[in-house]
Amino acid sequence: MNLSQPIEAFGRTALHRARQAGLPVEGAEQLFADSIRPRLVQLLSPRVIPFVRNTGVRVVELEPGRVVARMPIKGNVNHIGTMYAGALFTLAEFPGGPLMLATYGITRFIPIVTDLRMEFVKVAKSDVTVELAMSADEIARVEAETLAHGQAEFTLHGELRRSDGALVARSTALYQMRPRRR
Repeated sequence: MNLSQPIEAFGRTALHRARQAGLPVEGAEQLFADSIRPRLVQLLSPRVIPFVRNTGVRVVELEPGRVVARMPIKGNVNHIGTMYAGALFTLAEFPGGPLMLATYGITRFIPIVTDLRMEFVKVAKSDVTVELAMSADEIARVEAETLAHGQAEFTLHGELRRSDGALVARSTALYQMRPRRR
């Protein structure tokens, strides 16, 4: 399932219906792009990939340049009762997609993970949260380089933390951004 298709269709349908009803829609496209689309990405993105959906991961905060996601301990434990390493890896990798969608939009670019490394620090017997962020300068660099050269590389660093704030793992993910083919 391509996440951009249902979100864009929703936006087009809503604007069409508003016009038909005689409602003023000036600025509605920008409102959809700035406010509604990121919220839809936040709500729908964990449901797009069945494996991710099964982990119960949730995007709890999302804005251009920043994402916070939480993985529940329930359903993600290993044989010793701590969070499974594969679940932690998924938590480190998955939020990069919603972050890119909220930062660059749905239709322009495609982010591809080319490498992800994990450093496991402590066990987790609670839900785990990760935050990924990009600076405004890095966002601009990736966009400019992708448009000029057809691709750009960038790195996202994450710190995965238990409910008590203790560091569970560090992640370093290398991405390649490419323009979306139309």
